[in-house]
Amino acid sequence: MTRFLFLGILTLFWNINSKAQDDFGSLTIKVYESDNEKRLFQQHDDEHFFLLQSLHPNLEEGIKNWNKLVKRLDKKASKKRGEVRFLSDIFYISHQSLLNQYETHANFSNTLAEGIYDCVTGTGLYALLLDRYGIPYYIVETDAHVYLKGNFNGVDFVMESTFPLNGLVIGAKEVADFDQQFFQGPPSVEGFKVPSVLGGMFPSVKHTQVLNRIDVKELAGLQYYNDAILKFNQKAYQEAYAQLVKAAYLYPSPRINHLKEKMETLLEILVFEDLP
Repeated sequence: MTRFLFLGILTLFWNINSKAQDDFGSLTIKVYESDNEKRLFQQHDDEHFFLLQSLHPNLEEGIKNWNKLVKRLDKKASKKRGEVRFLSDIFYISHQSLLNQYETHANFSNTLAEGIYDCVTGTGLYALLLDRYGIPYYIVETDAHVYLKGNFNGVDFVMESTFPLNGLVIGAKEVADFDQQFFQGPPSVEGFKVPSVLGGMFPSVKHTQVLNRIDVKELAGLQYYNDAILKFNQKAYQEAYAQLVKAAYLYPSPRINHLKEKMETLLEILVFEDLP
């Protein structure tokens, strides 16, 4: 899991701010990388399947693999829809079919097309599947991780996408024990401490002071936030800011808005494309 200290990033801002003023001045930032991204992004209220693929879209291969997965699961659902063991089919068949290789800074298009995933994209996959089969759930956001919790016919469960062997946790006590591993003291909704990537493998997750319930639209915002961190580390500052604009539009959380404001100071942003 990649993290960098808040004081370090402030120092970086201070060191390059004068150069940024010379290089950038009053910028007009192009928010969308392509017309295809813009088209998919604008479906955020209607179709989460396409919204999640708006970052670096690769629709043809992704849709083909998605259709193969749901074809298998639809057959299981016709026989087990009311049974708790259907959760096992969703979890393990998804790992067998799509969630093949963990990498930080994954995006959902690569998850569908190539099987490359992190906790954000893996959780997104499970969320779409649970939506398809009418299983209630919500997504849990911590400092540097996300996972999915739900209730299936009165039975509590967790789907932890980055733990392929035993990331399906079933039962109230088991779910409570899973949650407890993340927390030290009471959670705080104002828990922004350091800009960080969300995408760690579960075994490396540390105690958190952030605990938010989010939905798939907000998860898509975290995907753009992760990509902004990647571009910032590559010193592609305008591109990083463009990703933060989209991230904040989908999910105006403290951590996203905080970094977006710092980037506006850095780049002296005056004008950017309207959203959506």
